[in-house]
Amino acid sequence: MAKTKEKFHDPNQQKFANIKGFSLVAPAVFLISLFTVYPIIFTLYWAFHSGNLISPDSKYVGMNNFRYLFSTPSFLKVLMNTVFYSVIVVVLTIAVATLLAVWLNGKLHKKFNGFVQAVIFTPHIISLVSVSMVFLWLFDSQVGFLNSIITAIGLNAFPFFTSPKTALFSLVLVMVWKQAGYYTLLIMAALQGVPQEIYEAASIDDAPAYKTFFRITLPMISPTLFFVSITATISSFQIFDAVNLITGGGPLNSTNTLVYYIYEQTYKFGKLGTGSAASLLLLILVGVLTFLYFKVLEKRVHYQ
Repeated sequence: MAKTKEKFHDPNQQKFANIKGFSLVAPAVFLISLFTVYPIIFTLYWAFHSGNLISPDSKYVGMNNFRYLFSTPSFLKVLMNTVFYSVIVVVLTIAVATLLAVWLNGKLHKKFNGFVQAVIFTPHIISLVSVSMVFLWLFDSQVGFLNSIITAIGLNAFPFFTSPKTALFSLVLVMVWKQAGYYTLLIMAALQGVPQEIYEAASIDDAPAYKTFFRITLPMISPTLFFVSITATISSFQIFDAVNLITGGGPLNSTNTLVYYIYEQTYKFGKLGTGSAASLLLLILVGVLTFLYFKVLEKRVHYQ
């Protein structure tokens, strides 16, 4: 025992163990620094400077990039689009996912349950490029499948992606269809962890179904709903691929969102300072929303 204790406290062996530990975490630290820490520092620097990606020259401009953003009607429109899109997508996605999860967790036959789960979850694993191409065909104002049915029954074609009034909501429908399956499975897992004795007690007391849902089901799965709300909100503010592939920010800037605006300013127009300032605002906005989620919604979360 004495030899073992001396060996454990051997300075050379302890030093070797420390070096071994640092060498194991070094690749992860390097990658995090390269792809997370460095981009944040880079963005912070350029948010207060003017310049572009081609020329290394930069000029300190203070808050001018932020003043330019808030004085530009197009940026304010982008900001409104992003907030509107995020609110509608998060609310619809969580509502649809919760209803589907409750339905699948009910008395649906096991054979059909597996099939329905596969159908609901499949959109989540399909490439967004494929999804975009499919919906561009479905929603096309001239040769689209849906508009072919609409015109066949004597109605005017619906301008899904071609009208500023309907394009953003059409984009919302696409993303809700793609994301709802993933959140449905998360909520289903939470529902299966609710003790059945609680439902049995409610049925003995002849509690109506809606009271059981609002007073038992929702409180019991509130931790999962809280997690889903935060992740869905962060994801919605980061939308880029669908906008880039389906609408390109149009028509008339009606579907342009913050991340796509950052891409345009930085890579299309070469305004690195403006794009970095918009990126910093996006980071602050998401951070504030996450903080508010924890402050407001965490009080309503019931942990078992």
